[in-house]
Amino acid sequence: MPLTSPGRQNARVMHLILVRHAQPIREHNPEGPADPGLSELGHWQAQRLCDWLALEPIDHIVTSPKRRAIETVGAIIEATGAEHLIVEGLDEIDRMSNTYFPTELLATEGGEYWDAILRRDWEAIGWDPPDVFHGRVVEAWETLLDQRPGERVLVACHGGVVRRIVSHLLAVPGHPRIEIDYASITRVELDAKGVPTLVSLNETGHFDAHRDKITPHQSGR
Repeated sequence: MPLTSPGRQNARVMHLILVRHAQPIREHNPEGPADPGLSELGHWQAQRLCDWLALEPIDHIVTSPKRRAIETVGAIIEATGAEHLIVEGLDEIDRMSNTYFPTELLATEGGEYWDAILRRDWEAIGWDPPDVFHGRVVEAWETLLDQRPGERVLVACHGGVVRRIVSHLLAVPGHPRIEIDYASITRVELDAKGVPTLVSLNETGHFDAHRDKITPHQSGR
């Protein structure tokens, strides 16, 4: 399903809210790609995230096809009734792997899977080669910016995807170490001329605080 562009000549500022999925469970699926849902902690993280964003006007929702990304913003999809578009290009680097370990368990419990990552044996574990992953994500991101599906767009995806977008925006080569926590928020604004600006990175204040109103700046002025 293609996005609908309003046309650059009438373009307005677009505020994008990039969200990494909440913590998933571990999964091994010998019959196809692993697609785990959220853990108990992940459901709590997702609820805090959705409660935080409930006061922000969101008119379009984009997610990767993975269950963990969709579940993380499921309450927002249901509450807002905003159009929900699945974008295959925003899938994680491990999109075809039949094994999934939460990131924090990879090095200690990943075993042969972790060894294959260290060997960069991407084909053996169903990962895209890093250059292919980077190109796929950047293409999906640039298409989203070009087509401007809304004024405030929620994008639920993955840590690796957010890192690729941020490194692309900042023109940082290679694979920089950028912390992107579970259910964190990273914000980008696209001006009327089509120039994106990184506004915030890895917001996690919603885990520790509540809010009952937002300022004019937060609501998009």
